[in-house]
Amino acid sequence: MPFEIPAELDTALTPMAWLIGRWEGNGHGNWPGVGDFEFGQQIDFATNRGPFLHYLSQTWTLDPDGQPAAPLAMETGFWRPAGDGKLEVVMTSPEGWVEVWVGALQGARIELTTDLVARTQTAALPYTGGHRLYGNVDGELMWAFDRATADVEMQSYMWGRLVRA
Repeated sequence: MPFEIPAELDTALTPMAWLIGRWEGNGHGNWPGVGDFEFGQQIDFATNRGPFLHYLSQTWTLDPDGQPAAPLAMETGFWRPAGDGKLEVVMTSPEGWVEVWVGALQGARIELTTDLVARTQTAALPYTGGHRLYGNVDGELMWAFDRATADVEMQSYMWGRLVRA
């Protein structure tokens, strides 16, 4: 699907404009105690003309036919360019944590590392940090998320390949 940069886009967002829109597809994951899993995903990047993108990611389990079965995870936040190719991201999850990510945007490649993870007392797990890669490869959004907890050292957790909807 062709992509068009919105006319009202804040100029600070121009290097990130390729993200704007809805992306859909499938992904894979692996985690100790869970094992290998597959999921469906939808990511939305939107702008309200401010110098940031609103981000919403939703994942769900798949039935045997590959159709959505049940909610898996969700996160939302804001992606803010910080000048000189730097990027700051603030995300939150209903599983009980808030993350501050810092990183760099190089063309159609984004690399992020957690700067801070704060958890509620009832958080789903003792998540402590992460590393993410996002890239536009032949018009598709490819991404990978490495995660660490108090019990598990940083390791590959989830990855996916999405197409513009």
